Amino acid sequence: MKIGFKLIAVVALMAVAVGCVKLIEPTPSFAPSTVAFSASASATTVAAAAADSTKAALTVTWNDPKFSVGLKNSKFTVMVGKAGANFTTFSAKEFANTLSGDLTGKELNGMALKFGGVIGQPVALEMMVVASQANNNEPKKSAVIPVSVTAFSGFGLAASPATITTNPATPSATGVTFSWNKAFSGFTGVITYELQHAKNGTSFATPTVVAVTGFTRAFTHLELNSIALGYDVAPSVAGNVQFRMKATNELGAISYSSTSTVAITPYIAINSVGIIGDATPGSWGTDTDLYRPDASKPSEWEVVVYLIGGKEVLFREDDLWGTKWGVGGKGGANIPIANSGFYRAKLNVATGVYSFTPLTVPSIPNGLSLTGDGIGGWGVDTNLTQSPTNPNVYTGTVSLTVGSVKFRHTGDWNINWGGPAGDNDPANYPSAWGKGGGGNIKINTAGSYFAWINIATGEYFFGNTSNSTSYTKLGIIGDATPGGWSTDTFLIQNPSNPFKWSGKVVLTAKEAKFRANTDWGLSWGNATVFPIGIANTENNNNIKIASAGTYQITYNSATREFSFTK
Repeated sequence: MKIGFKLIAVVALMAVAVGCVKLIEPTPSFAPSTVAFSASASATTVAAAAADSTKAALTVTWNDPKFSVGLKNSKFTVMVGKAGANFTTFSAKEFANTLSGDLTGKELNGMALKFGGVIGQPVALEMMVVASQANNNEPKKSAVIPVSVTAFSGFGLAASPATITTNPATPSATGVTFSWNKAFSGFTGVITYELQHAKNGTSFATPTVVAVTGFTRAFTHLELNSIALGYDVAPSVAGNVQFRMKATNELGAISYSSTSTVAITPYIAINSVGIIGDATPGSWGTDTDLYRPDASKPSEWEVVVYLIGGKEVLFREDDLWGTKWGVGGKGGANIPIANSGFYRAKLNVATGVYSFTPLTVPSIPNGLSLTGDGIGGWGVDTNLTQSPTNPNVYTGTVSLTVGSVKFRHTGDWNINWGGPAGDNDPANYPSAWGKGGGGNIKINTAGSYFAWINIATGEYFFGNTSNSTSYTKLGIIGDATPGGWSTDTFLIQNPSNPFKWSGKVVLTAKEAKFRANTDWGLSWGNATVFPIGIANTENNNNIKIASAGTYQITYNSATREFSFTK
């Protein structure tokens, strides 16, 4: 019985298998298409405008290749490459279930730029259409279609606002914001940008370049004021300054945006403020110069100065009486000083607000020294010498290595002076208005230095040992100066620091140098830096004045630091 049952089951399974074989249909066989395939373009020359970049600039048509799967399951790839390159690299756009396809101006523009096109110049390209079934079977290629495409820019720069009056009271506030769109429309590679500005009417012959990131750049009132004055826009008068973007793609192609013109009315550039009066070291004859502790706040000036009680002072611009500040602000009366002593005098030239803060000079019975790893180690003191004419001034010739130093009451860290900025900040050297507990002063070059500090004012410098004696006269000479190469135009010696000189001088775009005591053996220049630098060549190179104008000139005869400010 068991054997019979198994036999019946096997027979049944065989019957089912045979039945299933009969139900499977053979795979259908489709004959390949024998229809010739071709394509054509609506034009062989394209020069689309940027305004029409999203519209169809070229239409490609082709015939139905009659694939067995039907047009609905057919696709058509339009390939575009550089002429003569045999499509080794190409751009492509696919279409399905249609006998034509459009390429927009933006698409063709990107292709042209990708294959070496230059804005405004035609570049030779080639097109070809490949037809195939949707699964890429049975591809057919058309003949090559030549086409010339002229790339457009479509690259714009906008300024908001386009007119501005800069305000010295808000130097850090945003004045104008520039925005721009992506260059090389349709190009997908890497693009770098830079913002340029130039004097109006110069066609960007010598533009100033500003690095940018993203697609906007804001300029502060202070920046715009400096830009306008640098292009000789007169204070309180609107003057045009031109801006544009430069874009460079990874293939080296360059595109410039439209030009954006901004009308800037700059404020009067006050580059010299002094305090004068019978209470000051220079009495009513010579100003003691103030300085700007923060370059981003051009209206704020200050200085530490000794004033005599029971007498008077005024602030004034450019060592002249044309603009003065006193009681009540601009044009005000003399300011009385009640008590003698050192004061931190401050003035805001935009508002006319001033203040006098009394200061206490520290007592240092053990004298003053330099310490630091630039002079032998922190805690190792090299003593300076107290001036016989000013008990607050200490000087000395010191040998320094590369490293950091600070001034301190000999052997006592409780009283020390450093730079106004952080440790080893370049702003701390070679001269600065230091402060108690300030930052380390970095000495970058080993050598012998003349060190000078006034512990009452905090002012210090590290100068040249050959210039450790102050001069009785110092001026500027050269064919850029009013006196030419034969007559010095003398600067004014600061009554609180005999090594510092300043003055307002009209210069032409020629050459000049500093000279002391009308002696050619004491002259200094530098042929490679302007308007700020160090006159590092003695009795040799001249300073090249970049453009004519009225300059506020400053010079430190010990450090040879100079500045020319319009």
